Amino acid sequence: MRMIAWLTCCGLFLGAAGATAADDIDGKALFDANCAYCHDRELPRMPSRAGLKEKDPRDIYTAISAGVMAPYARALSHEQRRAVAEYAAGKSLGDFASGAAAIPASAYCKTPPTTPLENIDSGWNGWGNDLANTRRQDVARGGIDRASVARLKLKWAFGVPAVSTMSGHPVVADGRLFFGTFSGLVVALDAESGCALWVFEADGGVRTALTLGKLPDGTISLFFGDLAGNVYAVDPNTGQARWKILADEHPHIRITGTPMHYADRLYVPLSSLEEVAGAMPDYECCTFRGGVLALDAATGAEVWRRHTIAEPPSARGKNAVGTQLWAPSGAAVWTAPTLDPDNNALYIVTGDSYSDPAAPESDAVMALAMDSGEVKWITQTLAGDAYTIACMDPSPEAQVACPESAGPDLDFGSSPVLVTRDDGRRLLLAGQKSGVLFALDPDTGEIQWQTKVGAGGIVGGIEWGFASDTEKAYVAISAAWELGPGAAGGISAVNLADGSLAWQVAPHEGTCEGRERCNTGQLAAVSVVDGLVFSGSLDGHLRAYDTATGTVMWDFDTARTFSTVNGVPARGGAINGPGPAIAQGHVYVNSGYGMWNRWMPGNALIAFSIDGQ
Repeated sequence: MRMIAWLTCCGLFLGAAGATAADDIDGKALFDANCAYCHDRELPRMPSRAGLKEKDPRDIYTAISAGVMAPYARALSHEQRRAVAEYAAGKSLGDFASGAAAIPASAYCKTPPTTPLENIDSGWNGWGNDLANTRRQDVARGGIDRASVARLKLKWAFGVPAVSTMSGHPVVADGRLFFGTFSGLVVALDAESGCALWVFEADGGVRTALTLGKLPDGTISLFFGDLAGNVYAVDPNTGQARWKILADEHPHIRITGTPMHYADRLYVPLSSLEEVAGAMPDYECCTFRGGVLALDAATGAEVWRRHTIAEPPSARGKNAVGTQLWAPSGAAVWTAPTLDPDNNALYIVTGDSYSDPAAPESDAVMALAMDSGEVKWITQTLAGDAYTIACMDPSPEAQVACPESAGPDLDFGSSPVLVTRDDGRRLLLAGQKSGVLFALDPDTGEIQWQTKVGAGGIVGGIEWGFASDTEKAYVAISAAWELGPGAAGGISAVNLADGSLAWQVAPHEGTCEGRERCNTGQLAAVSVVDGLVFSGSLDGHLRAYDTATGTVMWDFDTARTFSTVNGVPARGGAINGPGPAIAQGHVYVNSGYGMWNRWMPGNALIAFSIDGQ
């Protein structure tokens, strides 16, 4: 969907051969055996071996753990990934210790909690903070309002080692905070002080939020997925794994959207980066179909599986260099499903197709039955959108691997939001990369209204997530690939009654002066607590806007160096991906997004509280 992965080919081969070198941590040998096939060739948007020497080893380590390579590096240890990264960049990762050892012993709490976690809904749970994915927090649980927001001050910062991009959305409950990292660590902290409680090592980077779920027998588990395609249930009190499953056998499988829990089921969205592999002329594009996997939350056993695309892929001719092509493909589910148990409904949005002809289920909103996975309805908002990243390169070599449709890659990257208006009418909201916000009837899929809130594009439009209360939806706009600082970004409030604009704030100007890799696009997910909307920006600023007028009530520039509670050096940067978690008078946010070598890197998890207390 939105990735331009410069280590594509290395990922295609690393897993199988890398596993044979498990006892020989030789970065050059691993690279020669697994990565040289692509990086010693002339391929579109593929750096040469010499070009990799210009990269930051943290970015390479992140790509191996969390980028397109992650599904193929399942068998590699953290130490092997480090060895490849250091060889490819020609630079050391310094005193970074791999895996859980990267968190120093001094970072752990001297007096950890003595009582188990009980109230999973006492803070901010999962991606959207409720089954409807509204990303809304009430004042009682949030502890912040218009009168107190000006008093928000820095409380503490936590430095994540060996990453330049922050990924996992913070989750808070019973005084604990949980988050995942692109290096594959899942960390539990004391939410008040930031000291560490435990660290879990996943097989791949973690981009999802973590979902706390209480099973019918009272057991509480912490659920999440990784970018190697695994799904986990972990004890939130100890960090010990309860179960782990591989969600799909397709080699490009990854979990990017947060699994959602209800009763005895866990609903897992299935996505991939096969549209990156499909950019290679000799790759047989494409066979992945997105979907949802329903699991028994207690055991991880499969209950049902539903592909978004009903038709299995079949041979569809060959490209100009004679490579077999397959279709239909794509329609990945990048985001957390939205649950509606009272109506036995689960709502998802889908990505584009990877090959022609584009599937009718791509770039669509879908409703499934929670108990069976049966499709209730499908509403496609853009037909004919087949795309691989080769379409971005106008060279004849690249265009061989671009479908005739050639995009425009305007799929859905935000979870659908189920809202009930003040008048009692229900709407299902869906925000597309086209910059259009749709309101649908959740029972039929019929579009009720649609509003263009900003410029669309490959990394434009509505990206990671918007928020809603009972009157308005709050939608930030990216446009960060297409527009420069001061032109990209902005946030709007849309009236739920008819889709009209209640207010609109223009992109913020002047904040990128003197900063490299800076943009003002607002890609990060938006969060709302009654009366306030929090939105982060690629310029490093986290702002709180008045929900009534759009006036900026509070602004903090996170692009700075922090003293950290765990002793790991940290700097903030671009805010992208996950949004802030608001809980018990605190705001927690990730800062730093160095992906693609385009925006400001960073490795800080930052906590704010009223008066810093």
